[in-house]
Amino acid sequence: MRLMSQTWRDIVWCHWRVNPEQVSAILPHGLEPDLYEGSAWVGLVPFSMENLVVATPLAWISSLLRVRNFGEVNVRTYVRGPDGKSGVWFCTLDADSWLAVTTARLSFGLPYRLARTAIEHSMNTIRWTSQRRGDHATAEVAVTISAQPPKLAQPGLETFLVERYALYSSWRGRLLRAELKHEPWKVSPGEAVSVGCQTLNAAGLEVTGPPHVLVGEAAFVRVYSPRRV
Repeated sequence: MRLMSQTWRDIVWCHWRVNPEQVSAILPHGLEPDLYEGSAWVGLVPFSMENLVVATPLAWISSLLRVRNFGEVNVRTYVRGPDGKSGVWFCTLDADSWLAVTTARLSFGLPYRLARTAIEHSMNTIRWTSQRRGDHATAEVAVTISAQPPKLAQPGLETFLVERYALYSSWRGRLLRAELKHEPWKVSPGEAVSVGCQTLNAAGLEVTGPPHVLVGEAAFVRVYSPRRV
């Protein structure tokens, strides 16, 4: 059953190659790192969530203040479940809508945190910042975008990093999986100007060197109800 729909805009993927053992250490029982050429990958991914519509019988949530449009910055990695299927594991998701944070935590068991996010556009540069409430962990992503037209993610590393159509979460000790649907991503390469990784470090992840950067066009996304794995 479809749970909600939304549009993701201004999305930036910053990814680092890491030792699989680093990812294994933060995963719940039943999940293992999904590897590309022997390595795990972790990402810092900011984007705008717009036109959030929750399916009935919870559609009234969509009309409440600020729940339809907000910024989000997530820390993520890629995993395989007990059945061998692949998906995304979110270490943290920081968003500046308290109602969206509460709804997502209750519906999916996802580790959403309330934060203040901001985005700036300047010529061919996009800059995202966020600061969480509570531990005040910050994230910053400033990248320049290639002038070449966006195109479908290329087979190989690009599709491994962005073409993900399921997420996993842990709720009351149970492993859940939810499916997503959207058109294949159209992306442009980018280059990091500056990246602040406090939220990665707070999630127990250490990264070094410049990230692999992609910038995506807007996508309409449908999210379906989670199921127990």
